[in-house]
Amino acid sequence: MIMQLGLTSLAFLALKCDAYNIAPKIDTPNVEPFAPSGGLKLLAIVAIIWYVVVLLVAYYGFFEIMQKFSKRKTLPVPPQVEGVTILRPIKGIDPEMELCLQSAFDQDYPKFEIIICVESENDPGIGVAEALIRKYPHVDARILKGDSHNPDHFGPNPKVNNLAKGYSAGKYDIMWILDSNVWVCSGALSRSVDALNRSLDNGRSTFDFQTGKGRKVNLVHHVPMAISINPQTGTNLDEMFLFTSHSKFYISINKAALAPCVNGKSNLYRRSELDLAVKRLGKGSEPSLDGTTGILAKDAAYYGSKPGQGLRFFARYIGEDNMIATALWFQNGGRTGLTGDAAIQPLGGVNSTSLKNYLLRRIRWLRVRKHMVLEATLLEPTTECLLCGTFGTFAISTLFLQSYFNWKFFIFHLLVWMVTDYTQFHILLTNASQDTATCNVPYFAEPNFNAYGSPFESSNLRTFHRWVLYWLLREVLALPIWISAMLGTRIIWRNRPFRINVDLSAEEL
Repeated sequence: MIMQLGLTSLAFLALKCDAYNIAPKIDTPNVEPFAPSGGLKLLAIVAIIWYVVVLLVAYYGFFEIMQKFSKRKTLPVPPQVEGVTILRPIKGIDPEMELCLQSAFDQDYPKFEIIICVESENDPGIGVAEALIRKYPHVDARILKGDSHNPDHFGPNPKVNNLAKGYSAGKYDIMWILDSNVWVCSGALSRSVDALNRSLDNGRSTFDFQTGKGRKVNLVHHVPMAISINPQTGTNLDEMFLFTSHSKFYISINKAALAPCVNGKSNLYRRSELDLAVKRLGKGSEPSLDGTTGILAKDAAYYGSKPGQGLRFFARYIGEDNMIATALWFQNGGRTGLTGDAAIQPLGGVNSTSLKNYLLRRIRWLRVRKHMVLEATLLEPTTECLLCGTFGTFAISTLFLQSYFNWKFFIFHLLVWMVTDYTQFHILLTNASQDTATCNVPYFAEPNFNAYGSPFESSNLRTFHRWVLYWLLREVLALPIWISAMLGTRIIWRNRPFRINVDLSAEEL
């Protein structure tokens, strides 16, 4: 009875409330609408523009790799054959140096000479070079040794000081600077000369010889890659960096041809062109007395007046490769070109395999690049997966998803980037050493080489969980490495300390 009365009372109260249009009072949470400030919206717009730019550049390189680096390379049929001087600088013993040096002797090209440049007559690498010369008596090869008591010194760059004698002594105008620690396919020289003579970038013409439109290729280079030949953290991270982040942007920037982007592992150009570029750098200036005053125009005028000495001018720079490319690009109106080839470096030396060694190598070259291309170096961390994804997620979340950071989109970004890198890594790994020319492929350049044990018999894929581990570690370390590089100017190169000056020159400490 009491319950009935209670229910009747509640029903009457509800009807009365409805009659007077009074709603029962219910407590609801006070949710404020998502309303970012005008400043945050502007920041999000800038971030999304940059995010799109980075993705366009990255996938521009990725699709170029898919198109031009995913098949067996073929030999061109050049209408004429020019002689080529191959310069290989030696400093000590590098991992698998004999196999790397041998790749020059194995070139499928009818007319070339090899000059092996050695800093001093006591260098331990001389024995390796002499053994190869005996093994290939039909190849025109010789060793040029420096004087340990009176070494060539045109500036603080030891590589240029070592190469200068070979550059001057070469029989042929076309020079191929090929580091002693990299291996190349047997057809690389033939394709490179063809690209230089016909002005090709990955097989595409860049210059119309009839109308004069476009930029003519005057430096041919090859994509630097590294293979870890032992299961160590440092070398695995180097391998990951060069096969993923570095290669996609390196190839993309080269294809866009807005500015030179050149690594000096394998470069081919004409000696006469470089000498002319140096001469133009010194145009209108009185030559200095010995070319080493540090006054750019006067020293350029000195070396530019002497045929076969243009390379010596670049001994003032640690990053001589990029400075040579810059001179050929801007002084001679040329551009760079790729051929689909790679310069493959086996990594596994006793003193280069640790995580610390990897960190020091990356810091060193970022510090060099900071002075050569400051704007690009300052922006570099924003092109890496994690930071780029952070900017992109913030922008898209703020503008479209009614939040400041949507974790689902961020994870989606990471997965897409990782799959892209995984695909690219294995395309390059599979095809870097594939050539229709007679090619003595060393074990480390074989697609199924496994540094962790027996070769992969049915697949060339790296073990997925290990690949992901090193991919994540490299991505996480990218920003701390960049910060460390920006905070200093001192570098260690070939066990020698240097400081990079504001004018891009280097000073040995």
